[in-house]
Amino acid sequence: MLKLTVLALACLVATPLALAEIPRFAEPELIQDGGVPIDVGNYAAPMMFDWNEDGRKDMIVGQFSSGYIRFYPNVGEDSAPVFSGFEYMRASGSQITLPYG
Repeated sequence: MLKLTVLALACLVATPLALAEIPRFAEPELIQDGGVPIDVGNYAAPMMFDWNEDGRKDMIVGQFSSGYIRFYPNVGEDSAPVFSGFEYMRASGSQITLPYG
């Protein structure tokens, strides 16, 4: 009886997975800054957050090769962000540097 119950549960779990569609992913799109693809090197860690509190999500991205953090203010809309230049993030007047490499 236990084997039959386990088999029935396995069928209930596996059936939706077997009938599900295979996910299809779109081609990647490079995020641009002033019409030029943003390149901070390998292992970029971007995050969208309204950093400057203007109602639009900005992009903050770490640089693996230097430990710096770039701030890209969004001058577009959240649904279609536009970036035009960046600043290195600072705290108390000093550039923030995190362990890297």
